[in-house]
Amino acid sequence: MLAIEQYLKDFQKTIPHHLRAEAIAEIHGHLEELTQEWQQRGLSRSEAESKAVQIFGAPRKIGNEWRRVAGVVDWPDILLAALPILGISGLGRYFVGQFIPLEVYLLIFGLGALVAWRRDWPTWWYAWLGWLLLALLVLPGTQGVFFIIFPVLVTILAIDSWEHATLMTVPFTTYFAFKTIIERQQIVTTGWGPGNIYPGNIIWLETAFSILWIVVLAASLRTARPSRRGIYLLAGLIGTQLIYLGSVVMMLIVAKALPSYFITVITTQSILLYKLPMGLLTIGLTLYPLFVWLIARWIQRNQTQSGLTA
Repeated sequence: MLAIEQYLKDFQKTIPHHLRAEAIAEIHGHLEELTQEWQQRGLSRSEAESKAVQIFGAPRKIGNEWRRVAGVVDWPDILLAALPILGISGLGRYFVGQFIPLEVYLLIFGLGALVAWRRDWPTWWYAWLGWLLLALLVLPGTQGVFFIIFPVLVTILAIDSWEHATLMTVPFTTYFAFKTIIERQQIVTTGWGPGNIYPGNIIWLETAFSILWIVVLAASLRTARPSRRGIYLLAGLIGTQLIYLGSVVMMLIVAKALPSYFITVITTQSILLYKLPMGLLTIGLTLYPLFVWLIARWIQRNQTQSGLTA
């Protein structure tokens, strides 16, 4: 087997199936150019191929670089992006998070920043950045720092990449939903029954929404076309937030339809005047990075056209 053929066979193992044809064609072209250069220097075809392969670099290293340039997000990165929510909400918080002070979270995310910096800021870091800022919001005495840093940072980040900025805002939409929209003791049973039906056990409810968030994250980051990644992420997050609001409305409907079995503190007025505005606020926060990005592109386009006119 010739050197280039063997190289491409090893290289394709590092590339997702749906991108292999494009990747192999590109790498094959580079290797052919190098081979021809060495042939012009007097080497035979087989010697030139061996020399080209040797100079080009190991297949695994080139494969990793190609995936990063192509925007491919691997499962380890997705797991790292999801790791904070697994440890902060639901069962993770019940078994682990309740024993970890917020200061420790700040230290963990700070170390994560160091790792991300050394890895050229991979995708998972932006989700971590959101949880780091959320810790600043929750930690007593640091709220002022949060309200100064967060708006500026999300705006600056959104100008360059609204997808990364959206990843950073995810923890806040989740936090606001559970603090204001989905609360404890909103519907209970009368007499004998399973107890507090919704949320009967806030831990399981948070866990369910955490899993839903992770599914949305994985589906968007692993999409075959990176250009559609942000759209999938945005659609999934807004869909999740609509589920938040829908569940509250469903509680009210159940309580009104079965007053002998359920009691709820939710009223139509509280939904319209409080929970619905908060739900719209979370959706607005989710859409804000895209809005900033579109405005930045519009300004840039107008400046370019003005320069061409002048």
